[in-house]
Amino acid sequence: MKDNGSWHGKLRAKALKNPEINLKDFKIDENIKLDDDELELLKGIKGSKSIFTEELSHYYSQVAINNKKRTKQLSMRLTDEDFLLARTKGLEEGLPYQVLLSSVVHKWLHGKYKEVA
Repeated sequence: MKDNGSWHGKLRAKALKNPEINLKDFKIDENIKLDDDELELLKGIKGSKSIFTEELSHYYSQVAINNKKRTKQLSMRLTDEDFLLARTKGLEEGLPYQVLLSSVVHKWLHGKYKEVA
């Protein structure tokens, strides 16, 4: 999407200040040019009511802070079979295989995966 005036950014900022904003009468500046995707989004916004709460604001703030944590690059060797399985499972889950493997390692290290005997 193009950021010609960032109407969605302005809307988000307005919603952060007033979580109970009513979008029924939302109007867009006629000087801002919208592409087809943005026009489709705008159709969905009109007549809607924001569900953005203080709790959601806090949650997404924490997500953003946590995503800024430094990560380390890792090189590892996998068998061809494990690599293909990781790629296949990643496709099934809708994730890049690197993210899938990182998630599995993270969960295992934090005790969220239990060994099956």
